[in-house]
Amino acid sequence: MMNASSQNIECHIKLGEIATYVNGYAFKPSDYSSKEGDPIIRIQDLTGNSYETNKFSGNLPDKYRVNNGDILVSWSASLGVYEWTKGPAWLNQHIFKVVFDKKPINKSFFIHQARHIIENSGNLAHGATMHHLTKKVFDALPFYYPGPQEQQQTADQLDKLSAIIDTCQTANRKLENLVKSRFTQKEVAA
Repeated sequence: MMNASSQNIECHIKLGEIATYVNGYAFKPSDYSSKEGDPIIRIQDLTGNSYETNKFSGNLPDKYRVNNGDILVSWSASLGVYEWTKGPAWLNQHIFKVVFDKKPINKSFFIHQARHIIENSGNLAHGATMHHLTKKVFDALPFYYPGPQEQQQTADQLDKLSAIIDTCQTANRKLENLVKSRFTQKEVAA
């Protein structure tokens, strides 16, 4: 039987021990197409700030292929963790695709914890104009790795809280739009 201190040590591992993180392909502007091929995932496509989707119709190794359900980590400029849901695409540079090949892990548990870790690692980011996490720093970030039952329970609780937060944020945006429209209507009437 393990004592508490040895169990605690086994629960704390490094982010690099959970999965393999595949960095995206360095596409050149000459690779882009606006009409043919699958989308190239850029950071702005993950953050919702994209105005134009670039596509690629060539062939690349499968490691750069992204499908629904893949977990992506932007490690440069805008740090974040995302689940891809927009169909087949290509992975661009400055984004890791997470390949869960090292430890069994609940995907939702990973997403919640990785988001927390990355949000709190801003002081470890490098670069004067564009902050980024180096692969060495990223792999060394501490990760709490409990057993499968605790992972599932934690993920379920955090999924419920995230849904509540999303509902509240949506309601808040609708309220703000309603208030803005009321003022706009009164200004027009005056």
